[in-house]
Amino acid sequence: MPEAQALGFEVVAEGFAFIESPRVMANGDLWFSDLNGGGVYRKRKGCAVETMLPGRQWVGGMVFDESGAVLCGGKGGIVALDPVSGATIPVLSELEGVPIIAVNDMEGDGRGGFFAGTIDFVSIMEKGEPPSPGSFFHVSAEGKVTVLRRDVFASNGIATSPCGNWLYHSETSRGIWRYRLGADGLPGAGTLLVEEEDSDGLAVDSEGNLWLACWSSSRLMQYAPDGTALQALTLPYTHIVSVAFDPTNRHRLFVATGGNDSAPKAGAVVSIQVKVPGLPGPQTRLEALSNWTNRAK
Repeated sequence: MPEAQALGFEVVAEGFAFIESPRVMANGDLWFSDLNGGGVYRKRKGCAVETMLPGRQWVGGMVFDESGAVLCGGKGGIVALDPVSGATIPVLSELEGVPIIAVNDMEGDGRGGFFAGTIDFVSIMEKGEPPSPGSFFHVSAEGKVTVLRRDVFASNGIATSPCGNWLYHSETSRGIWRYRLGADGLPGAGTLLVEEEDSDGLAVDSEGNLWLACWSSSRLMQYAPDGTALQALTLPYTHIVSVAFDPTNRHRLFVATGGNDSAPKAGAVVSIQVKVPGLPGPQTRLEALSNWTNRAK
């Protein structure tokens, strides 16, 4: 498929190492992390970027909770951040009795819980080796943890179809998996819908089309619900890493980019306008956070 340059994009934040997990609150606040440089950040309209969780390493995913807390993945698992006080509490630090190396992308399930995946960033970032297999898992609103897969090369973007019947999961080195969701909200056996070796972040629009960040080829792909490629867009950045729709303007798609040794500060968040409105991810409603004091209102 021929590629086209994305036109008219707006730079929202720049000058970071490798931006991940862009998320937009209902009030328009943009949140993101710097995977390699560390930290979680917030960009309010008309304001400079604020550091909200300094130094946290390898944050590849974030989800907003109805309590006002922000769930942040990263090294050692998941923590909840209170944006008002800056306090954090642990949410998940092990799976099946084994300490978590790192949690990458996360997504609300629409029932108060969330899906997430682990990733071996120690091998990838520190040893320069292929990662050990990671897990794809679900945490219910009540805190029940269900491991769905234990053979994921590198877990990335997660999204649900507009009809609520399908769950999509991006696995780097493979592509996009599609799972039928059962009455309990959990997926059955998956099929590989799209083969894309450098698949990364993922989002879905209101027509069920899939927007996929392809990190090494620096493309932004759009696929129809049946997996047919619809368009390929490029941006003048070294890597295209993750995507998220703006709940205040669903025709606005935020795209996170990353740098490397040749372009060490190429991490940015840009926005583009798309024709079909998107589906921002749902918030969680974790019972463990319902009574947490000093949280944002």
